[in-house]
Formats: sequence, structure tokens, C-alpha cells
Amino acid sequence: MKSFKHKFKRRLMLISTFIFAVIGLFACSIAIDYGMNTLESIGVIGSGVSYCMMAAIGNIGRVSDRETAGAQISSRIWLIELGQIDDSVQFPRPNANGEVGTIPLKNGEYMHYFETVDDSLEDKSTGSKGEITTAVTNSFTFIMGGYRRQLQRFMEEHAGDRFIIIYQMASDAQYYIIGNDLKPMLLKAFDRTNNKESRSVSFTFENNSFLQPQKYVGAIVKESPAAIAANATNLAITSANQYQTGANTAATTIATISGLAAADEGRIIEIVGGGGANPTHIDSIAAIVLKGDVTWIANAGSRLTLKVLDSETLVEVSRVQTA
Repeated sequence: MKSFKHKFKRRLMLISTFIFAVIGLFACSIAIDYGMNTLESIGVIGSGVSYCMMAAIGNIGRVSDRETAGAQISSRIWLIELGQIDDSVQFPRPNANGEVGTIPLKNGEYMHYFETVDDSLEDKSTGSKGEITTAVTNSFTFIMGGYRRQLQRFMEEHAGDRFIIIYQMASDAQYYIIGNDLKPMLLKAFDRTNNKESRSVSFTFENNSFLQPQKYVGAIVKESPAAIAANATNLAITSANQYQTGANTAATTIATISGLAAADEGRIIEIVGGGGANPTHIDSIAAIVLKGDVTWIANAGSRLTLKVLDSETLVEVSRVQTA
């Protein structure tokens, strides 16, 4: 009798192990296919998924002193007030690599930068477990020097307003973005000083979100998009970061590019769809490499972000494709 019970328990354990293994493999396949955002939605599969979730993160090794050194944020940051954003266009979401495309702005709106006091920037996130959940606070602080009317107006007109923040890392020139349309950074506090010690203003922005700073791979929008002439089959690159397709009178496909130089390597440019009855098509060609060789169509609201690989080649970073 005891031998029968022992065999039964053993078979039951083997069956249970097999079931959990199948669930774990299924969850892993989802994690690999869809990235970290989807992992959050499949946590209900069971405790066996926790191993897979960590597998998607992978091993985290040591880094060099160069990467742990402080004061690596560039002194120039861009503040985009929530009212500047075109809410008729979907706000870009991070892809599986944590990259965010160009922020869509309303017509006539641009990104304005603040040049801060050197080494005054602090990007910080804290989290603590409570009785029910974990409370996360992201804060971004910097100091602006001088006793200037521009700073006074910013304090008077934007106290409590909500912003998206873009900043650059000095070590690798990579841009990062904090906040999004649903969880922007709130101008939480400012501290103006005008005395014998300092003439300056300290600004503090905060939000409560598990989402950490993401890589910003979009364009820094400083001016209106340069116009691409109607029916043009050549994409002429200038100093502009954005280009808008024209109202074509016939089917039009970009066949060539021009204007690139070796100094442009690493630049990000964006093409904005102008729509119309014959929207411009962009296919993969020798000079333009698109993900999966999928054609992009310049319908109204569509956007194609490209990176300059070299003096002859543009590579797709991200896209918004509207119907």
C-alpha cells in the first residue's frame, strides 16, 4: 500500500512539473515576442512565470568607472509643456528596446531648451514597498543661473504645469526622455535666490510612475518642417530635422536622397506625412533601409523617423503609420 502511495505521489509531482514547465515556456515565448510591456499583462499566468520575467531582463554585470561617474547629463535640456503636444496623434510608446520616437507637436509649437548651471542636474528615482503596493517617485532637478525676466515668467506662468523632459548624456550623446502624455513630470517646486551667495532658480519636477527614463530617438523639433515639393522623388536633406511631404498630383515614390555628408552621421530626421489624394511612398532602396522592407505611406498623421548611418544611407528608427 505504501509503495502504491509513493508511486502515485511521484507521478503527481512529475505531472505538476511538466505543467509548470509548459506554462513557463509559453510565457517566455510571449516575453521574447512582445517585450517587457507585455510581461506585465501576463503575470497572472502564475508563479512559474517569475523565472521567465527575470530571464527577459538577463544578467546584469559590472560597469566601468566611466559609466558610474556622476555629472554626465548635458547642461542643455528640453521642456515640452503638455499643451504643446498634438493629442490628435498617438503619443509614441517605448518599443522593446526602451526607445521613444518623436513627440508630435501642434502646428507652430517647438521644443525650447534650458541651459542649466553646470553639474546642477539631478535625475533620481526612489521606490519603497508599502502595505499594499510600492510607491515610486521620479524627480528631476536643475538650477538656472541669473536674475532674468524669462525665468520669472516661467515661474509665474507654469507653476504646477506638466511637462515632458528630454536631456542628453554627455558620455555618449544619447538623448533620454522622462514622462509621457499620461504620466508627465509636474513642476513641483521652485526656489529663487537673489543674494550675496547666488542669483539663481532651482526647479524640481516629479511624477509617480514605475516607468523610468527611456531613450529618445526622435527629432528635436526646433522649427517648422521643411517642405518636400509636390511630386518630388528625391529627398533633399538640409539642416532641418523635419520634412513634410507635399500634395502630389500623381503617384509618387522617393527614389533617391541627396545632401548628406559625413558630418551628418548620427543625425535624426523625421518625415511627416502631408496626406492628400496621392501620398508619397517610401520603399527600402539602397539609400533608405526600412524595417522589414515595409513601405511607409505619407498619410496625414504618419511619421517616419530615420537616422543617418553614413553620407549615403538613412536607416529607419521608428514609424507611425496611419490609414
